[in-house]
Amino acid sequence: MITRKKKWWLGIGVVLAAGLLVAAYPRVRTARNASGTTLAAYPVRDDNQPLREAYRFLERESGMDAFVALKGDQVLASWGETSLPINTHSVRKSVLSTLYGIAIRKGLIGLDQTLAELGIDDRKVPLTAVERGATVRDLLTSRSGVYIEAAGETRGMKDSRPRRGSHRPGEAFYYNNWGFNVLGVIFEKQTKLSIGQALYEWIARPTGMRTFRPGHVIYSQPDYTEHRQFVIFMTAEDLARLGALFLREGKWGGRQVVPAAWVRESTAVHSETDYQEPFDGYGYLWLLDRDEGTVWADGWGGQFMIIDPAHDLVVVSRNDTGRSPLGMGWFHLSGRDGARNYHQQLHHLMIAATAGPAPRTDPPGQPAVHSPKAR
Repeated sequence: MITRKKKWWLGIGVVLAAGLLVAAYPRVRTARNASGTTLAAYPVRDDNQPLREAYRFLERESGMDAFVALKGDQVLASWGETSLPINTHSVRKSVLSTLYGIAIRKGLIGLDQTLAELGIDDRKVPLTAVERGATVRDLLTSRSGVYIEAAGETRGMKDSRPRRGSHRPGEAFYYNNWGFNVLGVIFEKQTKLSIGQALYEWIARPTGMRTFRPGHVIYSQPDYTEHRQFVIFMTAEDLARLGALFLREGKWGGRQVVPAAWVRESTAVHSETDYQEPFDGYGYLWLLDRDEGTVWADGWGGQFMIIDPAHDLVVVSRNDTGRSPLGMGWFHLSGRDGARNYHQQLHHLMIAATAGPAPRTDPPGQPAVHSPKAR
């Protein structure tokens, strides 16, 4: 006989089990695109020591889950779960910047449009007249002058947030999630497309991305701000294709996918900053290392992409932080994070791997160097 007390505990158990099931359920799944294409392998010699050293480092020390390096638009190195959609975290901002370049070319958004002109406020914390004078350009350069709580902020961002009203729009750099999230809101409002749809139609299909789909962009809506956070999941391989666009001034297969002028303007220095090592500049949602002449997309948990025009390289490292609320929580509790200096080390090994004598051309589909975990 089941007593009332037992029924109560049984009900609690059912609710908890249902909650865990929802939390564990993958919100983003892997599925190949019918239009996806396979990138050619960059020819390398059997005795390419820097490449072998890179694979050994990835296998034994790095703790990374996926790694891809492109020489131009050819695969120089591929290791780990390269076809797994992984949360890009703050790399999402650089991806959005790329979409902005296309939207601006289409005449859907203007760099000098203000929040007031675009009808943007925040019902939870109304903006002042001065704050509503911030432009799209101010948001892209992280100089909006709007200092209120935002979805997806880290503890460091909260602690370093300037006092509200301390700077006018355009005056000072502050790495500001409120502005990043609002850029997503503005983009969808002005283009009448979701970020996922635009990314799929404007970039994924033209570059032959093999996994990305519109549903790989999801949203988080807290109760303390009107503006939700967009979250982009993308594989290491597909992210590398986006990076390769910047090596070719926005072209893929002879097609101008991203305006060449935007590639140059968005990766130019618009703010000098010591935000984090090794970065000393900020473009339109891109981090810059002027000492090495590289452009970075950088996200929490070990999401890194280096675009190196001088060496015609794109280098991507990824850590799987989970594809469900429970999975992300588990990663956070594990304390595992990607080391930026590890990614730099791999970048330097890729430079060395392509700096030797002319490579030998192997039969098609037979790259000369393999890793035990290469995929």
